Amino acid sequence: MKIQNVSRKSLGIFLCVFCIMLFFEAARLNPLLEREGATYPIFQKTKDFLEYVGVKTKLYTLSDFLHEEFANVAEHSIFSENQNISPKVIAFFRGTEKQQHENINTVLQANKENLQEKVINQQEQLADNIQKNTSTIANTTNTQNSIAELKEQKEQVENNVTTQEQAKPLEEQNSNAVVAETYSFNNNNYPFQAGLVSKAQNQESLDQYAVRMPDFGKKKTVLIIGDSMMMEGLGPTLHHRLKNFDNLEVYREGKYSSGLSRPDFFDWPTNLVAMLEKYNPDLLVMSMGANDTQDIVINKKRYFIDTKEWADIYLQRSKDFIALADNGKRHILWVSLPVMGKEPYFTRTKLISKLQLEASKTVKNASFVNIEHLLTDEKGKYTTFYKDKNNKSIRLRSQDLIHVSNDGGEILTTYVMPKVNSHINSLYAEEMGNIYPPVAGMANHVVFTSNLRQKQVEYMIWLPETEKKLAKEPQAPLDTPKVLAEQLDNKRYPVLYLLHGAYGSAEDWNPQIGKKLQEIATKKKVIIVAPSCEPFGWYVDSPLVKENQIASFLIKELIPHIDTLYPTNKRRAIAGLSMGGHGALLTGFKNHTMFQSMASISGVLDIREHKNQWKIKNLLGELSPMVEKIDKKPQVSAKDENIKQDSSSNTQNLISEEELEKQAETRKLWDNNAVYALIGVKWPATSPRQIIIVTGDKDTLVLEENRKAKDLLYKRGFKFDYREEQGIHDWNFWKIHIPATLEKQADYLNSLK
Repeated sequence: MKIQNVSRKSLGIFLCVFCIMLFFEAARLNPLLEREGATYPIFQKTKDFLEYVGVKTKLYTLSDFLHEEFANVAEHSIFSENQNISPKVIAFFRGTEKQQHENINTVLQANKENLQEKVINQQEQLADNIQKNTSTIANTTNTQNSIAELKEQKEQVENNVTTQEQAKPLEEQNSNAVVAETYSFNNNNYPFQAGLVSKAQNQESLDQYAVRMPDFGKKKTVLIIGDSMMMEGLGPTLHHRLKNFDNLEVYREGKYSSGLSRPDFFDWPTNLVAMLEKYNPDLLVMSMGANDTQDIVINKKRYFIDTKEWADIYLQRSKDFIALADNGKRHILWVSLPVMGKEPYFTRTKLISKLQLEASKTVKNASFVNIEHLLTDEKGKYTTFYKDKNNKSIRLRSQDLIHVSNDGGEILTTYVMPKVNSHINSLYAEEMGNIYPPVAGMANHVVFTSNLRQKQVEYMIWLPETEKKLAKEPQAPLDTPKVLAEQLDNKRYPVLYLLHGAYGSAEDWNPQIGKKLQEIATKKKVIIVAPSCEPFGWYVDSPLVKENQIASFLIKELIPHIDTLYPTNKRRAIAGLSMGGHGALLTGFKNHTMFQSMASISGVLDIREHKNQWKIKNLLGELSPMVEKIDKKPQVSAKDENIKQDSSSNTQNLISEEELEKQAETRKLWDNNAVYALIGVKWPATSPRQIIIVTGDKDTLVLEENRKAKDLLYKRGFKFDYREEQGIHDWNFWKIHIPATLEKQADYLNSLK
């Protein structure tokens, strides 16, 4: 019995100490809750227990303090949307700002009233004690000390009342506070505005922070027009340069010897209308005027060059021409004429460029770029040749001292391109508005338009965390690459592409291993990109589903999009789980020059083994057994007539030549998209240099085909890393081995020169 009593007392003491630690060390709960794998339900029960103790003991101050601690975690954790937080907590802290203030004020008012009632009772009790003690010990030497001690206790209680009375609604508390103009960060670098609960801290603000990027997937049309200056030299080189942009459709139209002075030879206004109707360009780039250094004839009246009347007529024609091109939305870039080698020809072309500049000012979305200072010598005069770094003479101009060579066109194009890019980015800015760029040190959700998939697509991206702070104002899309480069210390990083499994999307990663992915991005100095590629997209180009062009989307749209917006160094790895493991190896084998590493975790490495599973046949067609070709009308002999009824199994294999060809095409399509089949035809020299395959030793879904792939890789002479680890086909396995695999890939990419 004595032992039992001691045990009970020990347990009671332990619980008391534990509760005291929770009360007075509550601040330690915050980092604990933010750790990877923290489960909210147990902490929610702890919080409820603490509130219950607070009600019973009337320790409201401590209870409020802990309440705020949980509020901070619930409000700022990047995983808050995916945790099992109590609905009451969500309702309390995820309301509007006004509702939050009302809820908090209600709590404060209730605490104030309860504490006031408590203090009144304590005051009455203390008054009785003072009176009793005064009469009892008035004759002792300690009387004065006892009375002073009791009065001191009374003052402490009264001070508590005064402190609570000073607690006012948050609106009043913040009325004189200075609102922070810059964004600060907590330990996980998640953005929130400094100070107390504010508009920037609620979910709406966090959603606004993980924002949409400029939609470079939505293509813009550029039309280049002009006279001989756009037909050779500048025009071809500019056309070629812009064609390399995946977000642009580029066309070029022109007419030799044409201009605005001789509409009888070529009527540019009439032809411009036809061109605009045909191409409907978002950006019009034009240059003309080299043939306009001649008199203008109107109604048989001649207006001589170098006169004011001629200049007035040409200016009006230029204004009318650019106004014809303007539709309120279209951007226009007018390029001047280069320096000429003849006089007075050059003086006249300078006047023409000056008039064109004045005309371009009359249109809102038009700009003029002057290139007269280019293609000149050290003194700024016309030159036909220039010396390169190796002291080799390079021809800039043609023998006629007017037209530009291809090398000269490259120089002009390099100068004009920033203006062209500025207009293109402005076009996107007008659609998207001012937005924040993705933030280094946190998961960012980005949306852009895919032409191949014919819809808006999304991806998650984790950028390395740096010491840079965010700008206090949103940045226009024009500055997005610049802002990101500055935020990432103007360095360039490798990219890890991470592919989700069946039934999934880009949103799968954040609640499971999002925090770990951020740690890898920061520690290994890499960018991690996880696109959404349909729950059953299988990372293939489907001939049956027009929108399911995932393979081309990854290579032709997503990677150029990432390389355009983010500071990448063109070193890439690709990895995935389950369906994504299939996609990673399939994409890596087919595009070995784009990826230096590929990895599969629990990957489906032979889709032919799953021809009736996971909707693969919806994309590639029905995979039938191999059959032999027969005649369309097979002959049945009399000898076989008596067994005709028993030949049903054979007639099932009877197939026409057309059907056989169709099935052969379908089988070829399956073979071209089966990793195991690719291993059989690929050579080590035509695959990424690093190959990693990881699978669970009890994964009944894909274990056998992974083993088959391992044997074939070995037989074919590939260098690869194959591991069977303890586990099955689930997140318990993937949470361990996906981060480990990504770290290996990051190390490999960083080791490359």
